[in-house]
Amino acid sequence: MNKPLANKWVRKAIYDAIENMVVIDQVSNDVHILQDGNTNSIVNSNGIEIASADFINVPCYDTNVTANGNTPYYNLLTTQTNVEENPTKCEAMWRSSILIDTVTIFSASGNMGSRLLVDNITDAIITATRNLTLDVESGLRIHKQTIGSINNLDNQTDTQNVFRNLLRLELEIY
Repeated sequence: MNKPLANKWVRKAIYDAIENMVVIDQVSNDVHILQDGNTNSIVNSNGIEIASADFINVPCYDTNVTANGNTPYYNLLTTQTNVEENPTKCEAMWRSSILIDTVTIFSASGNMGSRLLVDNITDAIITATRNLTLDVESGLRIHKQTIGSINNLDNQTDTQNVFRNLLRLELEIY
């Protein structure tokens, strides 16, 4: 195959799509992706401010949370797979997948949290990644994209309640 491995281009496209994710209302756990990187206020399509001041950022990391990434909410771009296929004689393709691990952590005492926030973050990821495109520099294009699976992986300890959604995106890349 004369095509580059799609891994770094897929991660970049997803990271670019979800990097400005914020939780704007801790009561409703409303989640938005800031399109312009604005960290002062969020306005709706009519120009009406729907949130301002302190947002809770939901950072995106590649495989591991950084040492200074002490945050109770985050997204990890984890396991990637690629299989070379030749559906036509003229062109080969990658059948590629990536696992996006969304994590929310709450104290086991007081507000013990719920799965609502992790579900809202996952919904925002699905919306933001619905029409991914790869950087033109890659020479690759996404032909088809589907959600392979969404699984919950929750854990409760004496000190923390951890709610996770594992979202697998599957891509056919030419």
